[in-house]
Amino acid sequence: MKTRYYKGSVECLNLSIRRRGFSHERDLVIKLWKKGFAVIRAPASGSKAKRMVYPDVVAIRNGITIVFEVKSSSRARDIYIDSKQIHKLIEFAKRAGGFSYIAIKLIGTGEWRFVSTDMLVKTASGRFKVSREAIEKGLDLKELVSITGKFKKLDEFLNR
Repeated sequence: MKTRYYKGSVECLNLSIRRRGFSHERDLVIKLWKKGFAVIRAPASGSKAKRMVYPDVVAIRNGITIVFEVKSSSRARDIYIDSKQIHKLIEFAKRAGGFSYIAIKLIGTGEWRFVSTDMLVKTASGRFKVSREAIEKGLDLKELVSITGKFKKLDEFLNR
């Protein structure tokens, strides 16, 4: 039997929020792909695969892996994230030998800001806070792309 969603229902609201989240993730995937990354949106992102360790987006460029938890906000403001999401993101990055970031789309401007998980603050409740200041100081897309071009592989030094 097909589930029907009626305008104004909680189910409809949750579906709408999830769809917007997916669209922001797809937007990030497209932007990173155009900048030369091999990139994929994790299909389990936002699903009920709670025991698995999945970031929202995985991007690789020049042998550098970056994993993202994607968030959106209408303005630069404090954002709170469940500790399990952050621990899973960091664990995935560690296993991949890469870096973990919170990708924040500022709605209205369409601008993306990238905050390293190293800049997050753990709150008394156990959640992690991405402060407004961290968002403002975070990398923009051009700066994120530039960090993947700064590193050289070890064998590049040997071939001199």
